[in-house]
Amino acid sequence: MTAPGTIARIRVAFVVHTFQMGGLERCVSHLLNNLDRARFEPSLICLKRSGTAAQWLSRSDFPIVELNKPDRHDWRLPGRLSDVFRDLRLDIVHSHNWGTLLETALARRKVSGVRHIHAERGTVFGGSHPGMIKGWVNRYVLRWTLSTCDAVLAVSDDVAVRVVNASGFPANRIQVIPNGVAIPARAFVLGSVGRLAEVKRFDLAIRALGQLPGDAHLILVGEGPEQQRLESLAKELNLEQRVHFTGRQSAVGPWLAAMDVYINCSRSEGMSQSILEAMGFGLPEVVTDVGASRQLVGGDAGCGIVVPPDNVALLTDALTKLSQDSQLRDQFARLGPIRLARDYDLAAMIRKYESLYERLAEPRVKNPATRPVHGDGVDHGPGACGEMTEVNVQ
Repeated sequence: MTAPGTIARIRVAFVVHTFQMGGLERCVSHLLNNLDRARFEPSLICLKRSGTAAQWLSRSDFPIVELNKPDRHDWRLPGRLSDVFRDLRLDIVHSHNWGTLLETALARRKVSGVRHIHAERGTVFGGSHPGMIKGWVNRYVLRWTLSTCDAVLAVSDDVAVRVVNASGFPANRIQVIPNGVAIPARAFVLGSVGRLAEVKRFDLAIRALGQLPGDAHLILVGEGPEQQRLESLAKELNLEQRVHFTGRQSAVGPWLAAMDVYINCSRSEGMSQSILEAMGFGLPEVVTDVGASRQLVGGDAGCGIVVPPDNVALLTDALTKLSQDSQLRDQFARLGPIRLARDYDLAAMIRKYESLYERLAEPRVKNPATRPVHGDGVDHGPGACGEMTEVNVQ
């Protein structure tokens, strides 16, 4: 019973499959650690068991329930889960990803008064590629279960689109709440934006982070096939709490604003758009000498340091230098926007394209006589080509 004059706390349980280290578990651990205890009473429900992500939990004032679900289907699980909902007297259950959705939806129907929030945080259907019949069944089940939820969340616009494409669920019923990261206020923050693919060599950034003095953190904005390998590397180097994977983000500006230094570790580039965006944000940069990166960042009045590709030692040296020299960082930060406005301004690029289009079209525009005249003696304008053919329609 709630004492007279007090406000009842909202009881919310996070339902996960397991609690091994990963992006989903990092977000759930942030919520468990930081929800206002004057307003909320959290709990964690693992359909299988807890795991290594438990070490991210800095508080112990909430229950962790393990249901030990077997690897095969267990049709008794929704009933057992509903019993947990009753025992915890829940107001809200918050399920995460496909592996918890159906069980939570079925269990919730057995308990009155419980609201269901579901969040999709990455690959819909857990990355599986079922056959035609199972794929149709999964699509139907996903749409039906989402329609029973009180709120459907996605961590990015891209994930929301995946949910819509996979299920046909209405896009206007999906709310996007991006991931957040916890970084100490005085930390030295490195960051990069790009697809998590092997060619980007983000593993070098993680290895360099481990050799930097002080409390440095690394933000990687993007998603891709290398994410699991990069997460494993961070864990192997005991850096999992200092490497932050944000997933794909439609707006990268707030993430760039959180960085002290921008890194591009690629072994191959053309002209990196993300380097230009970081330059516009006044970020000192450390980039590998590939593609046009030296042209963008290096030289006289440069805005960063250029290092050879695939060389973690020299990358570490450059980052260490910037971490210890605030005056050099300030110099690069000041010169970046100046160089961008002078050489890589968007409006100037548009004008160059417009000028090229007009120059190529000029003879046709100024001298209509050069336009091709067709067999009917009619000028059909600058888009006409070939000869007219008479067609008899029966």
